[in-house]
Amino acid sequence: MKVPKKLLNNFLKTAPLIIFVNLGCSNQSSVSNRYLTAERLWADKNYAAAAAEFDQILKEEPNSALSLQALLRASMTKMLFLNEPELALQGFKLYLDRAGSSEQVPQVQRQMAEIYFSKLKQYPNAMQMYQKMIDSQKFDHQDTVYFKYRVARCQFLVGKIKSAIEAYEALLKQDPSEELRERTNLDLGHAWYAIGENEKNGFQNAIAAYEKGKPKVQSFTDPNFLEAEFGIGSAMEELDQLEQAYLKFTSIEKYYPAPNVIKVKLMRLDDRLKKKRK
Repeated sequence: MKVPKKLLNNFLKTAPLIIFVNLGCSNQSSVSNRYLTAERLWADKNYAAAAAEFDQILKEEPNSALSLQALLRASMTKMLFLNEPELALQGFKLYLDRAGSSEQVPQVQRQMAEIYFSKLKQYPNAMQMYQKMIDSQKFDHQDTVYFKYRVARCQFLVGKIKSAIEAYEALLKQDPSEELRERTNLDLGHAWYAIGENEKNGFQNAIAAYEKGKPKVQSFTDPNFLEAEFGIGSAMEELDQLEQAYLKFTSIEKYYPAPNVIKVKLMRLDDRLKKKRK
């Protein structure tokens, strides 16, 4: 599994600068040696064994500063390298209970939100964690805007479509990065499309959002461009703009990652066009 560079860099920052504390105490010396062993195993990419060593430190010296660091290292390893999100989440929760105002708390909150959202699909919990980070005001502007995007996305995924639309539209006014602006407009298009049948101008609003979601450099090899074009074609179909929709789907047929979906769309449109011409 390839770990995102940003996540890996954040993980590496959790390593302590000094671990040799009170080495005169034999028990402390044993724990410090175990920690060094865990770090060597981790450096050798033996992540399962490293996590086991970190966990053992927590059992042997649960109240030490080193055990708190080991807990964090074990949890991050389980999340990033061992695909054990539930165990990682348990560790992160325990860390927050014990860490107080540690400078690592914001990073731990970020990882918990990611687990809730991406790994466990627990969108209400993810929304709560992202909102907590927004309220903390401990993150820079672009991070905060991204968290707001994730809150909006969670609202959409739990069926709160109108709330999601409001959140997406508010986010677009807060100077998101170009990449996030594109993604937000595409998701806004999906949200308007989802309620298009029951909302006046819903499908027209969807088309407008999809148009804004197109990359500046438009290419049939760009997944976002294809997503936008497919969305526009689908909204046109719902608006009974059959000829325009047919041309739209035909233009992306050779490039769309699910060509059979396009073929079905074109067959259905062809049938409707024939009936319309009779």
